[in-house]
Amino acid sequence: MRRSLLSSIIALSLLTGCNSDKTKTVYVETEIPKSDVVATESLATSTTAKTSYDDIGDGAYWLNSEDKTKSLLFVTLEGDGLAVYNPAGDEVERLENIEATGADIRYGIKADNGDSIDLLAVALPENNSIGFYSVSNKNGVVLNDVGTLTTDYAAEGVCLHKNTTNGALLLTGVTDDGVAVQYKLKYQDGEIKSVLADDNAQPIAVRELEVGGELSACIVDDETSTLYIAEQDLGIWAYGADPEDINSRQIVDSIAPLGNLQEIEALDLLYLSDGKGYLVVGDEGKGMMLYNRDDWALKTNIQLDGVDEIKSLAVANNGIWVGNSEADKPVYEKLSYRTLNSAPSFAQSPINETLSSANLAATGIALVKVVGETAPVDDDGDAADDPAFWLNQADPDNSLIIGTNKQGGLVAYNLDGKELQYLDEGEPNNVDIIQAVTTPSGETYSLAAASNREFNTIALYKIQAASGGNKPIVALDAIGDNAHNEVAQLRSELNEVYGLCTYQSSTGANYVFINGKSGNIEQWRLDITDNGIEGALVRKLQVSSQPEGCVVDPTSDTLYVGEEDAGIWAFTADEAGSTDGKFIIEIDGKQIVADAEGLTIYNDGTVNELIVSSQGNHTYAVYDLDNNYRYKGSFALTADDDNGLDGASETDGIHAVSATISDRFPQGLFLVQDGYNVDASYDDQNQNFKMADWRDIANALKQ
Repeated sequence: MRRSLLSSIIALSLLTGCNSDKTKTVYVETEIPKSDVVATESLATSTTAKTSYDDIGDGAYWLNSEDKTKSLLFVTLEGDGLAVYNPAGDEVERLENIEATGADIRYGIKADNGDSIDLLAVALPENNSIGFYSVSNKNGVVLNDVGTLTTDYAAEGVCLHKNTTNGALLLTGVTDDGVAVQYKLKYQDGEIKSVLADDNAQPIAVRELEVGGELSACIVDDETSTLYIAEQDLGIWAYGADPEDINSRQIVDSIAPLGNLQEIEALDLLYLSDGKGYLVVGDEGKGMMLYNRDDWALKTNIQLDGVDEIKSLAVANNGIWVGNSEADKPVYEKLSYRTLNSAPSFAQSPINETLSSANLAATGIALVKVVGETAPVDDDGDAADDPAFWLNQADPDNSLIIGTNKQGGLVAYNLDGKELQYLDEGEPNNVDIIQAVTTPSGETYSLAAASNREFNTIALYKIQAASGGNKPIVALDAIGDNAHNEVAQLRSELNEVYGLCTYQSSTGANYVFINGKSGNIEQWRLDITDNGIEGALVRKLQVSSQPEGCVVDPTSDTLYVGEEDAGIWAFTADEAGSTDGKFIIEIDGKQIVADAEGLTIYNDGTVNELIVSSQGNHTYAVYDLDNNYRYKGSFALTADDDNGLDGASETDGIHAVSATISDRFPQGLFLVQDGYNVDASYDDQNQNFKMADWRDIANALKQ
């Protein structure tokens, strides 16, 4: 069981500013985890390295997937370079003439031409740089120099991160003076290079974190995209690993008396085949600490016989190598999992099959580059939410993107992403458009509806071409008994309006579906008059917990609703139909990772597909509506750094367009809200909306 103790003294000491433009830390009052008392367990190592060096440092273990007996342990030796050991502890190679401290490894780093390497990164603080080497061991150890990254800091520790969705490679270096600096890397022309560089070809960091005191180590959990940083005399911090992730940092554990630690020196990760595993911590005073990856609860505290202090460690497939730096002859020693399993704390949960980071790569995720983006919304924080599309049938190139800024109003953009209008009105969460409605007098116009959380209403708008001095978004009046008494909008009975979608039936009847956080859903029929719009609440539906995204397939008159933590429901959209829904797609942690957010449909007459924003893993899952919701694959929207466009992540609303939009988007486009938006230099920007060419999506899903 995990307990928490709020330390206002420590929290207040962390509410410090920083001067770096790249800093994306959000400092908040922080709960310090305090686990139940865990007894210290004493164990013995089983393997010892055959050579000794005065200054043994960080370790990194490379697993040879073809022959585990040819795996390698890399140990930094400060001024003595880098030693390489086989699993038996024999030294098989050594790099001299470098002063190395930190080390980390990632697998399958690919170049655009298809070349792939396993990559070793080594911190070289004396030269303010990071060295890179490709690793192989087929007919003897081969370390090829594949480049050097010059930094503005002397990084003592280093950790790599390979994004399991899009394969993007990141490097974080940590310094003695409290700074963590992050670079986005690429493998090109046989070298590892920084994606961002200045006019003199010098690397530009994508993020800098002013963490605090002396930093001793870092490691990244690729599966959860979590960056762990050890602040030696305070605690272990957890950040989002992606440079666009500006979530508040959290503390995993702190030093005594508030936490379980004493002086943190080393970090690594132990992955298990069941999806669980441990954050492994080397503590100079307490020994080896293992924390559950999922909840950071302390699993065990191990003291190793004959190892007075643990300042470095490396997780291997058959044990954990530990630097015994205080021995008369400093060496690396291995605690086998067989021995670890003999400890009482592992009696019910022995470590069997372990994984390396190479096993974490997501499969089946198609990668699609963003081709455009809108200007950021005016408000910071969680503001942009849902996009809609208005087709200018007379001039498709001048169609509009309509987006919500849920802190203040609706925004109209052209297809170049330029803001044409900001209608500062209400707190619209979701927006959707009926392309053509007709008044009794014969006027035809496009009708938008938005859920307005300020008044708990449905707000209605006319959408028109931004030409001849016209504003593209014009507020319309709701009339009749269901109009709100303060604003000319339809008054919902929901406790808090949230998601929304529109529907035009084959008979020409116009509807809005709106849902609330309680799980209730309302269906409103909209009667278009010459004096305004009269709304009638015609039906109520319900799901068990909070929904948001919804969309209607007019070809089958089916309403699809996303229950954020459960999955997708199908209801008839007929106002006279049953209120019973059918649960059709479950959140499984693979195809859809909670939350299930935006829903949209792409139907070009040949394919009819439901797309779901899988917010938890930053992807979009595609299902065949004409084939019993068969899963067709998932895709992610990735950065186009050459054109200064970042990818899309933590998406709320989405909208697919199947109409031909001139030569620019002949098969339509895909619009998404981007939860973390940065500019070409990876500096924070307010949220915005991203665009992808549907041709790219269709082609990627075929591969």
